[in-house]
Amino acid sequence: MPEVNVLLFEPAGAPQAAAMIRQGTAPKMTLGRAALLGLMRRYLSAVMDPAITLLELHKLMYFMQEAGEPLRLTYQKALYGPYAENLRHVLNHIEGHFISGYGDAGDIPDKPLDLKPHAAEQAEAFLTQHEATRQRFDQVAALIKGFETTFGMELLSTVHWVATYEQATTAEEAVAKVHDWNSRKRMFEPRHIHLAWQRLHEAGWLT
Repeated sequence: MPEVNVLLFEPAGAPQAAAMIRQGTAPKMTLGRAALLGLMRRYLSAVMDPAITLLELHKLMYFMQEAGEPLRLTYQKALYGPYAENLRHVLNHIEGHFISGYGDAGDIPDKPLDLKPHAAEQAEAFLTQHEATRQRFDQVAALIKGFETTFGMELLSTVHWVATYEQATTAEEAVAKVHDWNSRKRMFEPRHIHLAWQRLHEAGWLT
């Protein structure tokens, strides 16, 4: 029998295979997906940046849900602030169609995500039929103005969390609870936390 040589290569094509699959029919636009894409567009237009980090997107969706949008995201207290593990399912489903950059679904906080141009247009068209959601966009956009960085979004969402879910009733209580969260949160100085508290209070986000 003739000699047969078998060459085995390390499997490294999974992301490419996933991309090929995603070249098919795009998932349909839903209110939740349109909210996510609309928030990305609003945020990116404010910061004049082509990409948004995963951390920032988690916080935007957190505020959108807190504004009353029924997104069914299960936010929990995590290292970088409020975090919803089930957001990854949404991102993985729309990756390659409406967004790019999520790739292997790894939840690296500084992972940059890009919004595909046609996705923003589709989301805008869809949301013209949902005025309540657009009003919540405006509410979130007004709240985060001036906080549009990874530092600012983590700060604002963390302070909101301790006020809403840990019953901090003053800025001083918020400082204590934020610093007790974990060692990372001590990068937020009391003056930062006071500024975030003031913004949340003035914008009507504190009960």
